Amino acid sequence: MTKEINLLKEQLQIRTGIALDSILGCKRLDAWLKLRGVYISYSTLSRVFGLARLTTQPRERTLDELASILGFTNFKDFVFSVNTEHKSPIVPFELQFAFEMSLAQRKLKQAALIYLEMVNHSSESKVFSKDLANAIYREANSEKHVLTLLASSSLGRESFFLTFIDEDDLKGTYRKSLNEFFLPNTTETERQFVELYSLRKDVLSLEQLKWKDSSALELDSLKNIHLKARALELLLIRSRNARLAQRKSEVLNLTDRAFLLFCESSNKVEELAVLGRFARGALYSGSSNYILEHRGIIKAMLSMLNQKIVDFEFQIPIYALLNKLNSLKETSIPQASSWPNAYYSSAVFLLKTEERKSHELFFNSKVGIHKSFLYAY
Repeated sequence: MTKEINLLKEQLQIRTGIALDSILGCKRLDAWLKLRGVYISYSTLSRVFGLARLTTQPRERTLDELASILGFTNFKDFVFSVNTEHKSPIVPFELQFAFEMSLAQRKLKQAALIYLEMVNHSSESKVFSKDLANAIYREANSEKHVLTLLASSSLGRESFFLTFIDEDDLKGTYRKSLNEFFLPNTTETERQFVELYSLRKDVLSLEQLKWKDSSALELDSLKNIHLKARALELLLIRSRNARLAQRKSEVLNLTDRAFLLFCESSNKVEELAVLGRFARGALYSGSSNYILEHRGIIKAMLSMLNQKIVDFEFQIPIYALLNKLNSLKETSIPQASSWPNAYYSSAVFLLKTEERKSHELFFNSKVGIHKSFLYAY
């Protein structure tokens, strides 16, 4: 039993980012669990993980609740999973070298085939999707034969089109490739992603949206948390067009939905996406004052401050919204030790001056983030 509990402790540390090697760590986990509706006292946690002087056999129900946080039905399912887990093999170095050589020689079809072979070896190889995408989208006329190849298999669709998501896409090449190559023969979930992505691009381009024409904004019809987070951001933006009497109730309802999505998230990446998109939507629509009293969402955002996650696209709006609430409520928002200033590291700011200024205008006028904050290192 000790071995299994140590494995549970190890996975909880990975899931939460909290070191469970002290009573203080157990107190932090206690607070983290409460945000998700799981009530296990820090004293119980300290006994479970052998940190208390008095050690007792943990109750089955306590172990089941901790396992459920990791996405398992109960503790027995967790033990079965870790004992039968198949570890992804390491991608052979010769494959990585061949991939890099193919990119350097502009043999992109060959590079795409090697990339798919790498992903087939290990899902960790998806990190190379950015290198492949940069090579494909380098020119205005992207490599159509390579995109056709990647869109022709489920592995290529998932590991390329849905892994490398170009949120900047200033030239529209990624969006064009989604519609031309990815969208045909797509699933309902994939179609919803393309529709929500396109709606968001229209917002970034400051274009008028035909909200009534989009069924993808119906949260209950979306099963994927990332898609729900995208829809939530757009619904918050739409709330600015509501009558004053209706606007507050709409925003509060969406805030409740955001908090529930946060609680339903199965990992830190999902949590950050939900809170980041919510924060961006709240800033964009000028709804900050309506969420001042929603303790749940504020605590959820605060819980992300010291998480060791590097995704500045979402970290910036969370940090900016907390500072906005701080100025409205005259309270103290703690500084984030792992986000020095939550500086923006998007490739946007490596582009030409006129292109960069258009994005600075968006962040400053629509989201309330001044360019000096964007570049603060």
